[in-house]
Amino acid sequence: MTQRPPEAGSTFSGTLLVAGTCIGAGMLALPLVTGAGGFGPAMLANLLCWLFVLCTGLLLLEVNLWMDEGAHILSMTKRFLGRIGEVVGGGVFLFLYYCLMIAYLAGGGPLWGQMLEGFSGLAVHPLVALGSFATVFAFILFLGTKSIDRINWLLMAGLVLSYLLMLGVGSSEVNLSLLFGENSWALGAIALPTFFSAFGYHNIIPSITLYLHGDVKKLRRAIIIGSSVPFLVYSFWLALVMGTVPKEALEYAYLMGMPVSGVLSQFSEGVWMARLSVFFSFFALVTSLLGVSLSMVDFLGDGLGIKRREGLRRLGLVLLVFVPPGLLALNNPRIFFDALAYAGGFGEAVLNGLLPVLMVWIGRYKHGLDSAFRLPGGKPMLLFLLACTLGVIGLEIYHLLLR
Repeated sequence: MTQRPPEAGSTFSGTLLVAGTCIGAGMLALPLVTGAGGFGPAMLANLLCWLFVLCTGLLLLEVNLWMDEGAHILSMTKRFLGRIGEVVGGGVFLFLYYCLMIAYLAGGGPLWGQMLEGFSGLAVHPLVALGSFATVFAFILFLGTKSIDRINWLLMAGLVLSYLLMLGVGSSEVNLSLLFGENSWALGAIALPTFFSAFGYHNIIPSITLYLHGDVKKLRRAIIIGSSVPFLVYSFWLALVMGTVPKEALEYAYLMGMPVSGVLSQFSEGVWMARLSVFFSFFALVTSLLGVSLSMVDFLGDGLGIKRREGLRRLGLVLLVFVPPGLLALNNPRIFFDALAYAGGFGEAVLNGLLPVLMVWIGRYKHGLDSAFRLPGGKPMLLFLLACTLGVIGLEIYHLLLR
């Protein structure tokens, strides 16, 4: 009896995968890194980054449709950019995900400490908070994919519920004069690399292409709608925080490496807003942490040739994922923002900007490939996206030189 192939997934499921991959810890930094520039530049950066990642996501889809079923970033870069492209793609992937792990551990430790203090009524040392936070989630990662999946469903439910409650409770506290005050467009541009980190979803495109059986209509809708959801979520989030907290306080919190939940609770009139902001920040961060750490275990296991990732072998991979970024997270309270900026300015810009543009250019104009879907605009569009990518990398280099 011939086995029937699995039924293709729905557009709705693909949309949720794209949106869920974007929304996470990166959004916690957005109001703080844009605080000095003001709400207007923050919204412009939000809009521009959404449009950019929408275009480059569709470019990566075009490349993926040229490949055999199940192809991922390494096989795509190897085919179109050769061995050097494969090495660069793998190296940037590793750099990006380690930067994200540093950011998540640096941001998660203080939030975990706040929650422990709230439940116990006792002061928690930052080292204890970070160590216990990393230990708990390293243990969850060690348990395996099934346990992570079940726990992640609970965490995602907490994320959605706390976000909606926070918007409902906090909307009455928004001061329009804070939103529409003086803006600094030059300072707003510095936030673009962090927005890149907050909009990263390209790593899920090969998976949803497989999941939706290469259905171009479903894939296009999933990417367009799925990337639009984070744009709306971030817009409301920016309005809530920047309309509640004065610009100077946001700038000070960014310079001191304070979590957004802490500064939001200081200027919120209601006790519920303060508590909700802590829980929302925690859920946003740990849902991202679990996804990134699971990807790193698989990536490192594949790179090191470890096929059976169980027992002591899995423990070793988990320690490789958590220990190096944990040690770096201890040294600098601002490393949460710095790591996200490095991830966006270099990692996301290269992996999700530069590489898709180059692969599509070579595929279209060197190999003469065609597919059922093609991003409009031809060479001018590709050159424009390339210029935008190089501009973001240049901004991050400039930012580094100013320090």
